[in-house]
Amino acid sequence: MPGPEALADKTRRTLQQNWEEILQIPPADLETTSFVKDAKVRGIIHDLLNARTKAFRYAALTQTLAKAAEHSLSCFALQAGANLAGAFDARSLCRQVVVPFEQKHLGGALGNSPDPYVSKPLRRPRMSLEPDVVREIKHPKEWEKLYTLRDILERQNDPDFTQQVLKQILLEIRKLSAHQFSSLPEKVTAEMIRAILAEYLDLSTLGLGPQAVAYSLLEVFNRRTGTYHQVSSAPPTSADISAGRVADIECRDEKGLLRLAVYVTRRLDLQKLEYELAKCKENEVSNALFLAFEIGIDLQEAYKKAAEYKVNATIDSLLDFALSVTALLNNQMRKELIEQTAIVLRNWGGANAIREFNEVVTRILQKE
Repeated sequence: MPGPEALADKTRRTLQQNWEEILQIPPADLETTSFVKDAKVRGIIHDLLNARTKAFRYAALTQTLAKAAEHSLSCFALQAGANLAGAFDARSLCRQVVVPFEQKHLGGALGNSPDPYVSKPLRRPRMSLEPDVVREIKHPKEWEKLYTLRDILERQNDPDFTQQVLKQILLEIRKLSAHQFSSLPEKVTAEMIRAILAEYLDLSTLGLGPQAVAYSLLEVFNRRTGTYHQVSSAPPTSADISAGRVADIECRDEKGLLRLAVYVTRRLDLQKLEYELAKCKENEVSNALFLAFEIGIDLQEAYKKAAEYKVNATIDSLLDFALSVTALLNNQMRKELIEQTAIVLRNWGGANAIREFNEVVTRILQKE
């Protein structure tokens, strides 16, 4: 069996390699992906990663990781002095390998504990279901599930199965970390905003991403300035007519009069522009803002076309518009924009939408 430092190095490599594989799974496929065939085992893993006892979340990963990196280790061992073959210091391994990895890659999904094994449930040489031990556990059902998973791994005694369980654990952690929003720095720079929005809007989000960003931007701007009485929108899956709207985003005054109609699209070309201008004319919209991730039309031609429809139009790249508007206020607005976009995406698109956005935010912040 390798010494403590060699074991730590080996587990770091094992953790990094398996996590990189998990990251290759598209966000939309996370809920349908599994590495363990047995539904009971998958259920135990899910419950442990969502356990009320924070230490058990760390133990589920640490004990399995150790076994995956060095098969001769015992999943039941908590301390190197335990009276069983394959004993190792799980507390040190967790503190040296799992905790730093969580801080760097997992967004605190396990609980942001600096030393998880210092908690009372894990301050013993080995795991067991002896009555005297179980009576000391605040949530004994969770302890029993942790023990059961360890027992399954030891009984199977199969390195491939252990790797599958480790991947299933990391898959559950990725789901958790994506649901939890990244901790933003107090000062969000223009470059951070540019990088986050550029990468996110470049993803295949159809109309959801651009509209969510534009709506969030105008919501935050209006909270700060009070320019409009109400800024309203709805998911792009809702037809404007059935939702009672004349534009993707509407900015209205106290009397309910439309002051600004905002049309958002991933790519704006002449055909799309003419379609939206016709809607403006039909609904007597005089002021319109057209925002797009990609502008595939000559702006001079676009403004000439808007004049033909007698619409006061402004056409801009969504990314440039976001950078310009946030620059008008202070740094705090940049942070609010990211937070508000996450809220809108969660409400509009559910788990997959917020996961996709949060993973982009996390990647960009890790580079800073």
